[in-house]
Amino acid sequence: MTTVPTKLSDSYVKIGTREKICYGFGDFASNLSFGFVSLFLLYFYTNIYGISAAQASLIFVIARVTDAAFNIFIGYAVDKTRSRYGKLRPWLLYGSIPLGLLTVLCFLTVEGDFKFLYALLSYTLYCLAYTAVNTPYSALTNRMTQHEGSRASLSVYRFVLAIFGYLLVSTTADALISRFTDNHMGYVFVVSCFALLATFFFLACFATTKERVTEDDGQAAPTLKEMLAAVSSNTPLIHLSAYTVFVYIGYTVWMAIAIYFIKYIIRDENFTAQFFAIQSAAYIAGTIVTEKLISRMGKKNTSLLAMLIGIVGLLVQYFIAGDNIWLIMGGVCLYSITLGMGFVTMWSMIADTVEYAEWKHGVRTEGAIYGFFNFITKIAMAIGGGCAGWVLDYFDYNAASISPNALKGINIMMTLFPATMFALAAVFIIFYSLDEKTYRDIVVKITQRKEHAL
Repeated sequence: MTTVPTKLSDSYVKIGTREKICYGFGDFASNLSFGFVSLFLLYFYTNIYGISAAQASLIFVIARVTDAAFNIFIGYAVDKTRSRYGKLRPWLLYGSIPLGLLTVLCFLTVEGDFKFLYALLSYTLYCLAYTAVNTPYSALTNRMTQHEGSRASLSVYRFVLAIFGYLLVSTTADALISRFTDNHMGYVFVVSCFALLATFFFLACFATTKERVTEDDGQAAPTLKEMLAAVSSNTPLIHLSAYTVFVYIGYTVWMAIAIYFIKYIIRDENFTAQFFAIQSAAYIAGTIVTEKLISRMGKKNTSLLAMLIGIVGLLVQYFIAGDNIWLIMGGVCLYSITLGMGFVTMWSMIADTVEYAEWKHGVRTEGAIYGFFNFITKIAMAIGGGCAGWVLDYFDYNAASISPNALKGINIMMTLFPATMFALAAVFIIFYSLDEKTYRDIVVKITQRKEHAL
């Protein structure tokens, strides 16, 4: 076994459990806000605010495309940031309160000719504010340490606390809203509570984490040309991004079709809560086990194992499960374990590509790389959302009369479609070349270059 030096640089340090939990507070906060908006805003628009489903869909499309493009700008702005609080943490400090206010504004209403415009403007601004906080937060693992094991562990804590934030919203919000006789007031009160709680945890994350990885003293912020080069010539980033696109397309389609699957394939709408509880438990299990797997197998091999687990589970679900609820949920669990493992590995691997770009070009460009990566994930989710609707239409889905062909399409999208996406993702991650040894060699070379520059 190769002995790994305990200190490759001053910032190659192991992060303690307390700081890992505090870092996870950021994704806990993100899901208190984003989880509530994702679960309830469409229903609020159509059933409370009184705009049509077509108008609501148009709002989501415009806002998400605008937001995807905004990621590139945020990446540029982050790389230009210099402050006494660091490069990334100031965005949590100064962005969390505006994000909280905009979360609430999405659920306020206006009447008359400006109803649609207000909804479009408030939701778009919310998306931009969320990106302005979440993109620097995602990149923070890269600045907290250069220790690859701790980066993987930070991602584990992040995604475990993220699912707890989502579960808190999904299991309590509807019950709290229903206590109000005025539904609109119920939404405003409950979203205000979650927004306030999210703001507190974002600020707690800011206050209890530390940026240890810094540029050389006096080093200028990277130029736009350097940022573009850090992305366009970053081969590991390109392969990781292609892998991520297919994982997110499969994930988005599966999430969009899950309710249809429960209603028409399982044929038990009362099973919805148990379905998502079991699925979330499997996701958490996959997330937790990933840290140990990475320490034994490395990130690349763990990613390949994750894709294999998901493919096997989904194929069993389609070809063998039939009406057996236990086999169906077994397939769902294996799929969810894959997601837990896949998200941890991809978000810890993206951090390592920053060092690759620094070694190759001599500048650190977290903002450009994470901005590009978030842009990729949002485009993938937009494609996945479109695929769900297109495939439903291809199989002649009609809510008034569900045909056998429509049932076949729903089943395919819950099984064979994501299995195909996972297989394509595995092809691209095979070419990912930044393994643990290569990464550590790069950290040593960066450190030596900095020492020679003194």
